[in-house]
Order: sequence, then structure tokens, then C-alpha cells
Amino acid sequence: MFFPKLAMAFGIPLALTFALAIFVGNDWPRNMAPGTGLKLPGLAATIITSLLVWRFTTHGIEDKRVHKMAGLICGVIGLLGWPVWSVGVLPSVNGISVGSQETVRMTLERTEATTIKHSRALNHWAWLRPIAQNPDSQAERYFISEEEYRRWSDQPPSTVTVTFAQGLLGATVVTGFD
Repeated sequence: MFFPKLAMAFGIPLALTFALAIFVGNDWPRNMAPGTGLKLPGLAATIITSLLVWRFTTHGIEDKRVHKMAGLICGVIGLLGWPVWSVGVLPSVNGISVGSQETVRMTLERTEATTIKHSRALNHWAWLRPIAQNPDSQAERYFISEEEYRRWSDQPPSTVTVTFAQGLLGATVVTGFD
């Protein structure tokens, strides 16, 4: 039972991601603006989870060699969970509560579709550039829905209004396109 306990350092963020996908789905905005992210909070969540799992696993064991080995294994397994925290759990938590919304007018440079790794499904993107300089928006590719991709590819708009808001964890969330 020792090694399965250590695997919880990866299992916890994975289970939380599945739970959010099943119970919340797309009810909370999680599409973050380019240039913002949750890598540092994801690393912090990884470290905290790994330490708690290590403590839970080694509680009651006196041998310091077991503590060191468990710490090493738990640290490595916990690092596997870092991207899961950063792009799975935390963007959803960030979208639980959004602040006041701000709109920015942008020009559509082009649309793009990329294949999802190990799948035939596609991700759809729009390359947008702000008309006026704005600290919340950057010229970058933005994730868009398939419906917007088709509409914008068939008849490209000259400008797009992008709505941004600050999320609960401080990352900027794209809440809509017009």
C-alpha cells in the first residue's frame, strides 16, 4: 500500500480535473488570455500536494531512509501533476469568480486549426492583434469555438471585440468574442 499512496501526488490533481469536467463542464470560463497563466500557482499546488502525500505516506514510519526514498518518489510523481494543476484544475478554479469585464477591439489576422495530439479532433484558433495597446491583451493566438472558426474563416470580420475579466486566481480570462 506504500507505493499507491505515493502515486496520489499525481492522482489527486487528475481526479480533481475529471471531477471538474464531469460536474462543472463549461459552466465556468477557463479560456485564459495569452501571456497569462497559472504555472507558478500550479507549481505551488504541486509542491503542497507532494508534501501532504509524503507526510501521509510516511506518518508512523521511523526509518529515515524510507522518508528520503518516499520524498524522492513523491517529488518526481508530484511533478507529473504540475501540468495537470496548471491547465486542468486551476483554470477552472480561476473561472469560478470573475471580476469586472473589459472589452478590447482587435483585428483578426488569420484563423488556424491544429490537430489534437493522438486524435483526429481539431483545436481552433484566431490570431488577433489589439487595435490600441492594452496591458490585458496581446497580439497572439486565441482559442475559439469551432462555430466561431467556421464563421470567421468563411467571412472574416475586420474587427473582433474580445471581452476579458480577472479570474479568482488573478489570471486573465477571455469570457467572450463579438
